[in-house]
Amino acid sequence: MTAEPFQLVLAAFEMTLVLGGGVFVLWLLASPRRRQRWLGTHALPRWGVSFPEFLLLALLVLAGGFMGQTLCHLAFRSLIQQSPDQEGLAIFVYGLGLQGGMLAGWWLFPRARRFLYADYGTNPVPLGPAETHLPAPDVIRIGLATLLVSIPVLTVLSLGWLEVLRRLGLPDQPQDLIAIFGRTRSPLIIAGMLVVACVLAPIAEELFFRAGLYRYTRQRLGRAPALLINAVCFGALHASWAGFLPLAVLGMIFSLAYEATGSIRVPILAHCLFNLNTILIVLSGLQDLGS
Repeated sequence: MTAEPFQLVLAAFEMTLVLGGGVFVLWLLASPRRRQRWLGTHALPRWGVSFPEFLLLALLVLAGGFMGQTLCHLAFRSLIQQSPDQEGLAIFVYGLGLQGGMLAGWWLFPRARRFLYADYGTNPVPLGPAETHLPAPDVIRIGLATLLVSIPVLTVLSLGWLEVLRRLGLPDQPQDLIAIFGRTRSPLIIAGMLVVACVLAPIAEELFFRAGLYRYTRQRLGRAPALLINAVCFGALHASWAGFLPLAVLGMIFSLAYEATGSIRVPILAHCLFNLNTILIVLSGLQDLGS
């Protein structure tokens, strides 16, 4: 297959990200002093929730996502079935319901918590914010650095992981969402899918997995168990053998960035840029050049 000019430009850009940016940042982190300065920081804001309260949060977030998807299915089922881009429209609509429902569950949690305490005539321990103050330029700088670290690490890891899956006879196809992006032709639907994948999903998933699950387990179990729990849950959420290990490691990188900065905006930005970069590769057809 002959490469188009845009594909050549994008390929050069990706090589710059991997070699010029990612490897450079990894080289910086190879210094024990710099690595200790980064990994030795524990800037996560305290979170005053008990185990039953965390279970309540998980229930509200997961139930919100389920209910959001269900309502979108009931409201837009006929429209989806009639669309020529049925798969893409379904991803957009159900993604909107899932991520919007998760955000609604996160919003509802402190209100439900106050209501439960008021029923007993007491006041809950303050929750505290999801992040410490970090200037916007630092959020952008560290968010970009987090992205640059993740791309070469996941590129190498994905190649080895796919070979392991093939040897074990397990499915090695990419996540359905990525494949559907490549098949969708409507610019409007693609734009809607981009909003879900690059705005709503990063916000909803980072709030739950990093500001919720990782922060809770990190402050009670320590770094290593918290990273493992968070990675397994984050990788499993995407329901893809091909993506499980790379996404689990990506979740670890996001968790460490959140812990080092205390700002949930850092992993949200890195998550948004990572998804956008992946989608650009798919839409450009760059991954098919070797076939």
